Amino acid sequence: MSSQVLAWSLVPALFLGLCLVPAAKAAGVPPPPPKILEAARAPRTAGILRQVALTYAPQMSERDREIDFLQKVTLAKRLLGVGRLVGLRHETLALLPPGQEVSWEDVRRRRWPGGEPVGVTLEVPVWVPDRAQRLKAYSGFEPKWQTVALNTPRPSGCVWFVRTLAEVNDKTRYRPETIQVEVNSKFAPLAALLLSYIFREGWYDPAKRLPLLVVRAGEDTYAVSAASGPVSAECLSFPDNDGASMDAIVAQCSYNSLAEIFHGRHAPASNHRLGLAMDINDFNYAGVVDGTPNPISRSLRQYNRDAMHKIDARQLPMWVYRAAGWVGLRIPQSWAYYGYNVDWPHVDVGTK
Repeated sequence: MSSQVLAWSLVPALFLGLCLVPAAKAAGVPPPPPKILEAARAPRTAGILRQVALTYAPQMSERDREIDFLQKVTLAKRLLGVGRLVGLRHETLALLPPGQEVSWEDVRRRRWPGGEPVGVTLEVPVWVPDRAQRLKAYSGFEPKWQTVALNTPRPSGCVWFVRTLAEVNDKTRYRPETIQVEVNSKFAPLAALLLSYIFREGWYDPAKRLPLLVVRAGEDTYAVSAASGPVSAECLSFPDNDGASMDAIVAQCSYNSLAEIFHGRHAPASNHRLGLAMDINDFNYAGVVDGTPNPISRSLRQYNRDAMHKIDARQLPMWVYRAAGWVGLRIPQSWAYYGYNVDWPHVDVGTK
């Protein structure tokens, strides 16, 4: 074989090798650890985040990952000086004048003894489907989410939007990204640990990759911009509101804007207004039966989280709630909500 022919024969192999280099690097190099964007203003919180960052060691077993997670949770609580997490709620409320309505817009601007701000923006790694679209979220102390959606008063992190369930359920095409969410600085290390644990499980086991598209922690009323115009998206719709049947159909839902999907308003007593709660993958899909990715639901099927996750990867499986319980968070299974309804997307520090 001539040298010229040999050279040309190597071109496909070289091209393939060049294409594989970024993929191999992405698979082998751990993501940047969680951080807060206000590190210069909150050096203690930033320092705790660095100390409790999860370990990415070659071929860590599931048991080793659990032990590392639990050790870091214990360390974070010691560094934060907290036992039961509800203590964070009481500490935060003590910063406010008696009788004043709690508002995140007020709370986040206050400072702890020592000068660090209560409100910070946490950035953590998440898995998202290949064509997921990042959207800015906005917050304000408003009685209606429509006001926030129309006026976009203050940027407050981001969410991710995916149009089809086929993309949501195709974990082979997920990519690592980040999400930003406002949170109480004394809660930030614990929130970061749970979200990082969810991400790391998918790092070691692609079958456990979860698309964390929405994480809401600290806000009064929030929404994305209403300026997107008409949009359609897919969601599951079930045969009833309260049964155990998994016999769902894929519904094509149409909305006037993305704000109709991504919005919310929290009650005055909510831990969200203190930055001490997280709603994970909480969307608003109108026009479907009990089919929102993580609904407030009385249906028996919602207790079968692993089956729900299997048909719609936006649904959080049981191991996520187990890990949240290890952190000490109040989880959906531990409280009733409006009768038999359970707030599946929500975890928080509790109230008593």
